[in-house]
Amino acid sequence: MLKKYISALKDILVPRICFACEEKIPEGYLCLKCLQNIEFINPPFCTFCGCKLSAQEERICLKCAKIAFPYEKLICVTKYKSPMVELIHLFKYKNYDFLVELLAALMIVHLKRIGFEASGCDFMTAVPLYKTKLRDRGYNQAGLLAQYLANYFKISFKNDIIYATRESLSQAKLDKKSRLTNIKGIFNVRNNLENKKVILLDDIFTTGSTVSECANALKEKGARVTIMTLSKT
Repeated sequence: MLKKYISALKDILVPRICFACEEKIPEGYLCLKCLQNIEFINPPFCTFCGCKLSAQEERICLKCAKIAFPYEKLICVTKYKSPMVELIHLFKYKNYDFLVELLAALMIVHLKRIGFEASGCDFMTAVPLYKTKLRDRGYNQAGLLAQYLANYFKISFKNDIIYATRESLSQAKLDKKSRLTNIKGIFNVRNNLENKKVILLDDIFTTGSTVSECANALKEKGARVTIMTLSKT
């Protein structure tokens, strides 16, 4: 009973607001308008970059058809626009780790909608943070999502397979060329992964440089990699 009174008092003194537009809401983290503004990336989309395919393109867009990728497939769930921008910023930089439940739920609903199957996957992992960044942030946001999804889809989650060997600059502040240089050779894989099917999860896909570098490291150890991200810019 005491907990109910405390909760009610908290709602009066600190009313709930939408995490995106800051309008008052009765419950949850988003108002109905912002929730409806979440834009999912529905098929048909390019296997490698996640962009919408034209009527003349099948599975792969014309740009990606000319490139050799270290991963076999890319699945991006939402477009990186409001309210996802605000939610991911809070989740990633402001210690709102509890948002993993909402963000993972969005991913699960969409993955089921597009017919995603995890039964053939050996394990799920996440793009790692260097130890100093992990210590400062307190958690790896991609790792939290990967663990939640792996648990839901009943596949193994491994957070000790791939690791960062050095600290890098924030990719968000760099152009495409600088991004490639910034994370070149930064990831190592501990185990032999011959013929293992791996899902590698990250929060945002922008140029693909980070996930490609991770996928390269995994592929060199024999893995077949599917990339999965919460959002795509």
